[in-house]
Amino acid sequence: MLARSARIVHSDDKVKHRVLTYNFQEKIDRNLAEVQPESIDASQLDWRHFFHLKTMYEWLDKMAEKYPNRVTVLDMGSSTQGNAIKGVKLTSNANNKAIFIESGIHAREWISPAAATYIINQLLTSQDPKVQQLAQNYNWIIFPSVNPDGYKYTFEHDRMWRKNRQLFGTCRGVDLNRNYPDHWNSTGSSSDPTRYDYAGPSAGSELETKRLIDFIRANADKEQIKTYIALHSYSQMLMFPYGYTKERVSNYDDLQEFGKKASAAIKAESGRDYVSGSLFETIYPSSGGSMDWAHSEAGIPIAYTFELRGPPDSQDLFILPAVEIQPTASEAFTAIRTIVEAAAEKGYYK
Repeated sequence: MLARSARIVHSDDKVKHRVLTYNFQEKIDRNLAEVQPESIDASQLDWRHFFHLKTMYEWLDKMAEKYPNRVTVLDMGSSTQGNAIKGVKLTSNANNKAIFIESGIHAREWISPAAATYIINQLLTSQDPKVQQLAQNYNWIIFPSVNPDGYKYTFEHDRMWRKNRQLFGTCRGVDLNRNYPDHWNSTGSSSDPTRYDYAGPSAGSELETKRLIDFIRANADKEQIKTYIALHSYSQMLMFPYGYTKERVSNYDDLQEFGKKASAAIKAESGRDYVSGSLFETIYPSSGGSMDWAHSEAGIPIAYTFELRGPPDSQDLFILPAVEIQPTASEAFTAIRTIVEAAAEKGYYK
């Protein structure tokens, strides 16, 4: 909670400042009231509420039961605390190129798992011919929560928890999006276990990181994964490699073009402004991210990190109200659809 008396910067300090909120706990309490009970039937999952990990996983199972010829439930393996890392593969043709989407690597960013389930639902149920074409022309591999321990913890204990739940003495957690073995801990991360951006004791040290790396290595060629999307919040940005350096990837111009087209498509849909560029140029330097690893080490040519709603100056920070779920998820799907269509025109999926 931030009380009025907690303002640290005084008016005579001549330092520009802005108080985002006087009572952050109120926002958290309202957000928690938008969570459906863990006991709810998974068939009731929607995009007007937030849902527990158990409900999301049960919903994936129900989608596989409902669409047995199109949906396969996937399991990367267990997390640090023994939770499954479950996802789905949506298949129309075994020879299709694949789009991979991971979300929830930062536990408190509830909108990203919600957006992932929205995208799954759209690909399975939409009557829009353009969406049906996407579902038919590409296979989709989607994992709504690649940090299930952290996600559960945000519902049960600390809404603002970011990291996984690995124990280091009296401290817990590694920022999984700083733990990948690509220029690990070189910039924008920390060696201090008490920090929110702790990169871990070594590159790829965390079980959740290993699970995703092993999955991509086993499937990148077999499944012909040509696009990697990591869903995050917030700041309304569509970013591509690199995060650790201003050096440009070989297909920088294409990724910039696709990102700008996606930003324009979102603007046309909702009026929201999304910025596109390399991660290093757009938000801040960071190393050890899954996107950089997927592009550089796994050789996936089209890789993006999306920062979804709200805007950079959001007063809600990561506590996005449930009323924002559907429009935010729609923006994410519009961006993905635009990027895939633009990349197809340039021959990336041949």
